Amino acid sequence: MLRQDSVEELCAAVEALRVDQSTGLPARHQPITLLWGLGRAAAGRPRLVPWADARTDLRRLLSKYGRPGSDPSPAYPFVALSRSGLWELDGVIGEVPQARGSRLQPWLTAQNPRGGLREEVYTLMATDPTARQRVVDALLLRFFDNEDPSLLLQDCRLADPAFDGFGAVPGVEVGKAFADRRALAAARVHRPFQAGICGTAEQGAESIVVSGGYEDDEDYGDLIVYTGQGGRDPDTGRQVRDQELTRGNAALVTSLATGAPVRVVRGAGGERQYSPTTGLRYDGLFRVEDYWSERGRSGHLVWRYRLTQLPQTAAAPQPTMPAPRQPGGQQVPGRTKVTTQRIVRSTAVADFVKRAHDYTCQVCDIRLTTPTGAYAEAAHIKPLGRPHAGPDIAANVLCLCPNHHVLFDLGMLTIAEDLTITSHGGGPHREELREVAAHQIGREYITYHRTHHAQLPATAS
Repeated sequence: MLRQDSVEELCAAVEALRVDQSTGLPARHQPITLLWGLGRAAAGRPRLVPWADARTDLRRLLSKYGRPGSDPSPAYPFVALSRSGLWELDGVIGEVPQARGSRLQPWLTAQNPRGGLREEVYTLMATDPTARQRVVDALLLRFFDNEDPSLLLQDCRLADPAFDGFGAVPGVEVGKAFADRRALAAARVHRPFQAGICGTAEQGAESIVVSGGYEDDEDYGDLIVYTGQGGRDPDTGRQVRDQELTRGNAALVTSLATGAPVRVVRGAGGERQYSPTTGLRYDGLFRVEDYWSERGRSGHLVWRYRLTQLPQTAAAPQPTMPAPRQPGGQQVPGRTKVTTQRIVRSTAVADFVKRAHDYTCQVCDIRLTTPTGAYAEAAHIKPLGRPHAGPDIAANVLCLCPNHHVLFDLGMLTIAEDLTITSHGGGPHREELREVAAHQIGREYITYHRTHHAQLPATAS
């Protein structure tokens, strides 16, 4: 019998669940049913539920969250779990039939047994939220690895309103060390046991691990040039094929678009100056500022991301231009040492470019007016930070509306040598980028931008 205070024993019982793996992935009938039972404990609802009442709830959950193509019938998990040490059937007369036998459905209809968590398990799960979260995490890690479980947890009444998986983990301080991936996952800092990126294309990335697994990674402490996942030989660790902009790689692009921070974990195999000597260490929140594709050292296509550490302090105030005369700018932008190392952008350069175009977008000719005056954004064509090292000069800056600034930064809008505009993001735009005599664009910078984003799908949106 399970001891009431043995959370480890409960997690071990989850690991020991015997489920069908004929498709190559573990079936989810039993874990979904357990999550349903855990949700009842969390909400203080009755522990045992008659089969006739439970089957509707369970069928809906299995249809919605089970493996594609799997049988949504709840009869099997409702009975099979009674052999797990976590679940019980009450009101049974005679022998319980085999969970996958032909006698099961008639038996359930005739006897209508009550099923639910064992009493000692229910009591612990109902009274100890920390213990309950440990068991929930164990189920998610084994059966829903690298997937977004938020909707399932909401349906099971197990969603944690204080922490949705993104941002800082409550109770986990920056610099906290972890012995291995299992301990990291148990603390909810990085859920997958193997994957380096945790997240989905729809929601964005929760966390990444930087541990020297990819030869193209660059770690500068408060700035990381991170290589996406996929394409490696599992035995040698070498890059043997191109990476794709899917799964975790797409999740990091979503994080760039939303601006949501990403947790960064460093492992002992990473850059020696910034990595722990053993195990893993949570090193705080970073923001994705750029992404692109290129041929890596192996010759295969890899996706790369520039992440900078938070928080970022504001730059010191810069003098404004008294007249629209093009400033010199900086061929090599300066850096200032504050809480983190950051690029010092010239406000004068941005201000000149916007004034030269009368705050009108060079792509769509829209001029936005606000209560405090006209508004436009200055977009650097060749990014300033590593590894691009673009100059902070007017020839490397465009005057754009907010929409086209986002599309340009994400590579959904590119400019040809003759200034012809190509947009994959939709919306109206000019045929050619508009220039004015006072502000000419450096062709080498638009060539860099176009090449930088050349591997994006032509049909992206």
